[in-house]
Amino acid sequence: NLRPAILEQGLIAALQWMAQRFEKRTAIACSFRTSHEHLDLPQGVPLVAYRAVQEALTNVSKHAQARRVTIDLSLARSVLSIEVSDDGRGLPADALAKAGSFGIRGLRERAETVSGWVDLSSGAFGSNTSGTTIILSVPVSQAQRAKAAATTLQDFDNAEHDPSSWGNDL
Repeated sequence: NLRPAILEQGLIAALQWMAQRFEKRTAIACSFRTSHEHLDLPQGVPLVAYRAVQEALTNVSKHAQARRVTIDLSLARSVLSIEVSDDGRGLPADALAKAGSFGIRGLRERAETVSGWVDLSSGAFGSNTSGTTIILSVPVSQAQRAKAAATTLQDFDNAEHDPSSWGNDL
C-alpha cells in the first residue's frame, strides 16, 4: 500500500475518491474542487500530493472537530497547489513548535523531495475565525510535465523520488 492503486487513475480521480470516502467514513462534509480534468505530473508528485491530503484529512478527523472540509487543486504559473481547509477549532498558537508535530514535519519533508513546500495557517476558513488550512505547493515546469507524460511505469525506479523508500509514517 505504499503507492495506492487509485493513483493509477490519476491524481484528480484519486483525490475525488478520497474526498468521497472521507465524507462517508466521518460524516464531515468534504468537497473537492479543481478546474482540471487530468494532469501530467512529474514522477513522485502525485504520491506526495495524495499523502499530503491524506495526512490533512486524518488531522481533520482526529483533531479539528470540523463540520466541513474543502480540497482545492490548481495548477497556475507552473505551480501545483493543493489547499485543504476546514471549519474546525483551528490550531493552538504553539502547535507548530511542538516536538511531537511529526505529521507536519513529515509533510514538509515529503514536499521537499519534489522541490515543494507546505504552508499552514489557522483561522482562514471563509469568514470564520477558526479552522485550519494546509497548502502544498510544488513547482512543475512545462518540461517536467512533458517528461512525465512520456514516462512509463517502468521508469519509476528513480530512488531520489521513490516515495516507497520513505516508509509508512503517514
